Amino acid sequence: MKSLKVVKFVTVALFQGSAALLCAAQADRLPGSDAQIRDRLDEQPVEVIRLRAGELPEVTLSADILYRILASEIGAQRGVFDISSRTMLGLARDTGDPRLARRSLEFALANGNMRGALEAARYWSRLAPNDAEASATELALAAAAGQTSGLGEALRERIDKAQDKAEAIGQAVGVLSRVNDRRMALRVLETALEGRARQVPESHLALSDVAFSAGEYQRALEEAKAAQAYPALREEGALRRLQYGIVVDPEQAVADTRAFIKTHPGARNVRLMLASFLSERGEYDAALEEVRDMAHQAPEDFELIYIQAQLNYRAGRLDQADSLLQQFVGVQAQRQEAVAPGASDAGEALADARLLRAAIAEDQGRLDDAIMELGRIDDPAMRFPARLRQASLRAKQGNLDEALAMLQSVEPMDEDERMQQVMLGVQLLRGAGRHEEAVTLLREVEAEMPDSTDIKYELAMALEPLDRIGEMEQLLREVIELDPSYAHAYNALGYTFAERNIRLDEARELIDRAHELLPDNPYILDSMGWVRYRQGDALDALTYLQRAYAQSPEVEISVHLGEVLWALGRRGEARAMWRAAAAKDAGNELLRETLQRLGVKL
Repeated sequence: MKSLKVVKFVTVALFQGSAALLCAAQADRLPGSDAQIRDRLDEQPVEVIRLRAGELPEVTLSADILYRILASEIGAQRGVFDISSRTMLGLARDTGDPRLARRSLEFALANGNMRGALEAARYWSRLAPNDAEASATELALAAAAGQTSGLGEALRERIDKAQDKAEAIGQAVGVLSRVNDRRMALRVLETALEGRARQVPESHLALSDVAFSAGEYQRALEEAKAAQAYPALREEGALRRLQYGIVVDPEQAVADTRAFIKTHPGARNVRLMLASFLSERGEYDAALEEVRDMAHQAPEDFELIYIQAQLNYRAGRLDQADSLLQQFVGVQAQRQEAVAPGASDAGEALADARLLRAAIAEDQGRLDDAIMELGRIDDPAMRFPARLRQASLRAKQGNLDEALAMLQSVEPMDEDERMQQVMLGVQLLRGAGRHEEAVTLLREVEAEMPDSTDIKYELAMALEPLDRIGEMEQLLREVIELDPSYAHAYNALGYTFAERNIRLDEARELIDRAHELLPDNPYILDSMGWVRYRQGDALDALTYLQRAYAQSPEVEISVHLGEVLWALGRRGEARAMWRAAAAKDAGNELLRETLQRLGVKL
């Protein structure tokens, strides 16, 4: 059954609470048919509606109204959101009650029906003209639908009327975040900020952000500078001058930021952003110098120890990073012991530090130490992924059975974690060539989750190396039937046919459909090229394979591209491509088979 999921809106009490409670109380006892429902309601009062300006309507709960409310709510519980939304909107029109229009909106959103949601929002706003949330929702949905005519004026009116104009400007930026055409969003914001609103300091921040998203980087930088002129916005402006200035002139942006830090050494976020940028440029010493100076000025800011460890790790200074992490762990352990459980972020900080210590140990080849460090993580949010990582490392040591036992000992908290647990087990089994066991595991899980397209897809992939193509095809077609937008199912089936040089016309149709759904996916581009090569069109194949390789130069794509280049007589390029593949994975089965079939020695 499809469940109702509404991100922003909550269920409201209808008709001053009484009707909603009545719906909840009677829902489980209702008879099955519409006729039976109406029979139960025949003796309800006659509908009476009294309207007063600025107040909710007084509505007598008649048989017809109650029936339509119940039918709509029960329909939503059964996943029939479209009809439920229309029924609620009809009730809103008949009664003049804005809460019913809002409920209609909730149902439309749950169904992904943005047109219906906009219609309901407009009616909600009309029935409740002084409701700021109704107005904001209508504007946001109109923006998402690309309906920007008059939007700037409407936003300006909201800003002018607002007591907190800075907050209203922020809300306007939120509304415009839904507009796909970012240049149009900037023009609408400029209209919204005409007049008095342009005098609000936060207007410069808003224009800076939206200008940057519209690709107008110089404008974004100028607005950030203007914002920085206001004392209350100096740090916010400096952050944007660095972030947006990097795109315009990186050296000048760094110089301007250093000048700002000299007069504002306590601007923590600005200094951390500068350190991050320097690190991304590989200037680790300069980044560390910045953070060390911050730590000297604020010795109680323990997070700076961890940040120094991160920078050392990125710089490849593993021993220094580990030493800092030991210091950080000691501090956080003391913090954790000093307060009640959950009263600080020490547990989360310890988990982060131990994850990084485990990564250092793994990089240094100390896998037992890495596994031990991961075992010390007890933060609830990190415990599960840490246990999965332990199992992966144990398998990396060649102890697959022990790894699988570790994996089975983990108790997943929900279906998401159960899926992660299963997928890792399958990955480990398939990586060790134990395909039958992978199939057995997936069959067991399929019985638990018979409608899971991901499980069916993984099961199909596990059957392929066993050459059980009939079962594989059946599963992939089940996936497609359950989810016609599952691009990888089309691709896997089409590629399987193309690889075996069978049913090539059907293979091309399947892969073309996958490409329609995911036009830039490198694996699908690889399949697009490979099926064309199998059909004898090497030139067309080359185009797709080159695009795939440019995005993801993996071994299998390299091997396919090399074979097409070989077929086109470009033997030198083909050999270079295969040599690059061999450098990454000399034992790759596809590479070995291809070279042997073509009689090529590298």
